[in-house]
Amino acid sequence: MNRTNLVEDLTLLPLPPWWANPWFLALAVAGLVVLAWLARWLMRRLQPAPAAPVPVPEPPVDLGEFTRRLAALRQRRPHLSAYQLAIDVSDILRSYLEARHRLRIRYQTSREFLREAATRPELDAGQREALGAFLGFCDGVKFGQEPATEPELERLLETAERVVRETMPGKEATAR
Repeated sequence: MNRTNLVEDLTLLPLPPWWANPWFLALAVAGLVVLAWLARWLMRRLQPAPAAPVPVPEPPVDLGEFTRRLAALRQRRPHLSAYQLAIDVSDILRSYLEARHRLRIRYQTSREFLREAATRPELDAGQREALGAFLGFCDGVKFGQEPATEPELERLLETAERVVRETMPGKEATAR
């Protein structure tokens, strides 16, 4: 055997008859699949079980914070544009409703929130209607760049304050 012709010499060797058999190839592939499955099963058995997550209690929310934020916004109102006022008052009311009723409203569209609120008992029909008008007006000012008059902006703040007042804990019975 010549060292330079090693590859050529190996090609002259005849293959064993079982190597060309399709059943051997199928058996080899099946064996590899079984080995892979066994290795995966063993790895899962040897890994420690994940620890159960410890529920973290949510910190208590100071709902009075939202009335203070609305009062501060009322003080700053003469210096704000209609656009900025609509953004701020909408954010305050959305944050309040999320904290108070555990509704996921903050990052939903107005339509998504109103559809979800219609199925929830936390808000009565009058409050849902007021929120629909409130969010529709805010969306018009924020996204439609619609102009707003001073009385409309005043009503916007009053609606937010009224919803917060009516839904404060312990005030539901007295507000209606």
